[in-house]
Amino acid sequence: MLPVKSTMVALGARLGQNDLMRIAVRNLSRKYLLAVEVDQHNPARTVQPTGEPGQQAPSSLDLNWDQVFDDEQHMRRCPVCGCHELFSRKDFPQVTGFVIVILAATLAMVLFGMREVRWGFGVLGTVALIDSVIFFFAGRCLVCYRCRSEFRNLKIPRDHPKWELATGEKYPVSAGHDSKDKPPQ
Repeated sequence: MLPVKSTMVALGARLGQNDLMRIAVRNLSRKYLLAVEVDQHNPARTVQPTGEPGQQAPSSLDLNWDQVFDDEQHMRRCPVCGCHELFSRKDFPQVTGFVIVILAATLAMVLFGMREVRWGFGVLGTVALIDSVIFFFAGRCLVCYRCRSEFRNLKIPRDHPKWELATGEKYPVSAGHDSKDKPPQ
């Protein structure tokens, strides 16, 4: 059973009453470091992790909030690495969706092999319906092209760009760099 406070925070986030932006911080090698929560109206420069830290995670992290938000309070720059290019995506674990589809396809093939065609199509239809519901209700998050840090619980304009291959190729995975490196030009 969830504590009352965390339940109220989760409910407040769904109703738009929670101003705490959640950040899954990654380094330039795109390895998960830590999770932090930041008040987007008064962000702290130095933050402490709120989630389970990854390997080699610092005990605190300095974020650069200069020119991160525009006049309409939309995020336009990554406070972790300083990159000006962010993309939006559905906030649903891609591996989970992939596993569900593979399991449903396997089950459908077994049912088709047993000549239970109606049940096979029923499984495929049910999974398609579940996928549609998840797609409709899943929130969105912003992701930095350079470090792949993820930003949740913030206003994202409907016209914010989604993933673009050409932009993604400008930021290859860099091994052995630290946060003082400059983004590619």
